[in-house]
Amino acid sequence: MGGARREALINAVATVGAVVVCTAVYYALPFDVFGIGGTVGAVVVFDLGLLAISTLIMVQVHRFRHGDGRRGSSIAGVVAALYLAVLFFAAVYFAIARHQPDVIASLRTKTDALYFSLSITSTVGFGDVHAISQFARAVAAVQMAFNIGFLGMAVAVLRTRATRA
Repeated sequence: MGGARREALINAVATVGAVVVCTAVYYALPFDVFGIGGTVGAVVVFDLGLLAISTLIMVQVHRFRHGDGRRGSSIAGVVAALYLAVLFFAAVYFAIARHQPDVIASLRTKTDALYFSLSITSTVGFGDVHAISQFARAVAAVQMAFNIGFLGMAVAVLRTRATRA
């Protein structure tokens, strides 16, 4: 097996492993035990989480843009970082639903929250799970804006990388 193929396989396995581990951690976290402590605390935690996810995505994109196929520069790392953002928003939706049960229709479990976050990210939006309150809609709008920003950045990076090739 050639070096490039072996490295691609290692990157793919590492990415799948990271996705599996992150998903397992998402399901294991006791969101309903800790609760969101007040509006200010919730906003601070949300902002810090979004900043951390955004930074991780930017690092992965930078590595991909400037990498030569080595040192974690695969597109799989960028995709894994986006999936982490999906899990982050799923956790936020689940926490919201646990503390205000009627603000997101049909969101009762962590799987419902993950499904809702994935439907927003993929822009499918079946409508069976949807934001009802203004607050829940605002959070969903933040995720949509985040996804648009990520998609725009990813397209720009891919275009730049394609013109260099």
